[in-house]
Amino acid sequence: MKQLLPYRILSFVLLPIAALLSIMILLMLFMTLANPAVLLPLFMIACVVIYVIATFVFLQKGIDQNKICKSSLRDWIRVNAIVSIIFSVLCFTQSIGLLNSPQLLKEQIAQVAIKQPNFPVGSEAMLAKGIKGTLYFMLIFSGILLIHIIYTFRILKVYKHFFSEK
Repeated sequence: MKQLLPYRILSFVLLPIAALLSIMILLMLFMTLANPAVLLPLFMIACVVIYVIATFVFLQKGIDQNKICKSSLRDWIRVNAIVSIIFSVLCFTQSIGLLNSPQLLKEQIAQVAIKQPNFPVGSEAMLAKGIKGTLYFMLIFSGILLIHIIYTFRILKVYKHFFSEK
């Protein structure tokens, strides 16, 4: 059980983030009515939330309580892990790309200031700090998620006997 301690820690770190992402999903549902292009990011974020919940259920029910889980739980974990890998790689590369090119970030903030008629003067610096903070958060989150997914695939191989074959 001690070898699962890092996995447990990562799981408990991902749970509150998944809760926040699920609230964001509800808000994005309303955005899809106005802009259907939001459906793909909505789908990817939903898969991340489902992945985190499914792996936590497996950890609690299968590994901790030694109960047999349905084989569909393993399928849910695998499918959503694949989409979560794509999401993580996209977030990781985009965060690194924007953090390494401050000129591009400044251009994006300038465009926001131009498009918003009531944009307060001088708040570009505050907006830049907020965006940088979000980028650092997404960089860390996507890294943790990738590590968790790799660990999950290893654990699924080791504990495959906890899944029923119905």
